[in-house]
Amino acid sequence: MYTLCPDCQTVHKLTLAQLRSDRGMMRCTHCSSLFDVLEFISESKPAVTGKQAEQKAPPERLPWEPEKKTGRAYWHVGLIIGLLLLTAQIVYFEGYAFSQNPDVRPGLEKFCRYLNCRLPVYKNLDEFSVLEGSFTLQPDHNYAFRAIIVNQASFSQAYPTIKLTLLDYNEKPFAQRVFKPQDYLPEAAGVTAMAPDAVTEIRLTIARPASKIGGYTFKLI
Repeated sequence: MYTLCPDCQTVHKLTLAQLRSDRGMMRCTHCSSLFDVLEFISESKPAVTGKQAEQKAPPERLPWEPEKKTGRAYWHVGLIIGLLLLTAQIVYFEGYAFSQNPDVRPGLEKFCRYLNCRLPVYKNLDEFSVLEGSFTLQPDHNYAFRAIIVNQASFSQAYPTIKLTLLDYNEKPFAQRVFKPQDYLPEAAGVTAMAPDAVTEIRLTIARPASKIGGYTFKLI
């Protein structure tokens, strides 16, 4: 036997024990309404109508409509936000190191051209080659330092800084100076980086020191 809640139209299955107890009164498990089961009793299960039918029968999905999966949209948004945060942290902490990696830099340059951004200038001293170096006394008793360097990198890279050290006859250093690119590049050049395979000649005039010079060394830094 069955009965029907008059308020929410919920169908309830009845037993003889339920009919004998509470004088036929029953509280709906769906809307908590108290009603007389004998008024709506039937031998067969009644059809669901009204509000209950609307609640229990969601609209049917049409064949061409995509299936909705609850929670997937929030998961996708969270994943995208997490990836963006991870990318920002990598760029902030490891961006310069990545830009100086010769294996990664070609891809970064293409990406930057697309985004109209600029990478830090490439610099790898191991990819500079020194073809010639000399330190000679001039007729005016000053010294002329000369060096020829080649950029063997596949990318343009910043001109190196030069550390020149003067030695006495015991090969002990007694004077040292660091020359930055602006100290040896022509003012009219207007460049800050050497193109791949470019050759640059460095010329510097060094005033004669008080101590006698027995030798010299220089390195790119």
